[in-house]
Amino acid sequence: MGGMLAARYTLLFPQTVERLVLVNPIGLEDWQAKGVPYATLDAAYASELKTSFASLKAYQQRFYYNGDWKPEYDRWVSMLAGMYAGEGKEIVAWNQAQTSDMVFTQPVIHEFGKISVPTTLIIGGKDRTAPGGNRAGAEVAKTLGQYPTLGRAAAAAIPNATLVEFPELGHSPQVEAPGEFHPALLEAIK
Repeated sequence: MGGMLAARYTLLFPQTVERLVLVNPIGLEDWQAKGVPYATLDAAYASELKTSFASLKAYQQRFYYNGDWKPEYDRWVSMLAGMYAGEGKEIVAWNQAQTSDMVFTQPVIHEFGKISVPTTLIIGGKDRTAPGGNRAGAEVAKTLGQYPTLGRAAAAAIPNATLVEFPELGHSPQVEAPGEFHPALLEAIK
């Protein structure tokens, strides 16, 4: 979601941004337009209240890392799962439901042509992240989160964009292969 927010910020305040780097950003497709059903805030909140280490890990295994899980990824899941544990978990769940609603109902893809700063898209070819995709029918779900295609289309839509592809990496290339990712990032911000 950070990439989606960075794109929105760049669109709203272009004079404050010199360069934009998007790493497997959410928002490269309009899920509602593709047929993913809307979930009410109450339904999303009820779902978020069920969030656990196991559910977060299963999601990330499937969509972030293409099933190739390494034990060192557990710490990232633990950090996120910790927000849902103990006092305040209801607030976290409610805020996450609101965030999911924003991600689903306010895609930035339709405004990519208005991004005026040099932009680098760093895309992991095995990323299949598609918020709300679990609510879609099987035929629609198969078409979602195709990041190689989505990344190329986004790079074509954004003026002055450069696409950096990591075909064998997923949603978090900085976690999977920092030795490959960091040089690409440093090159992007030159």
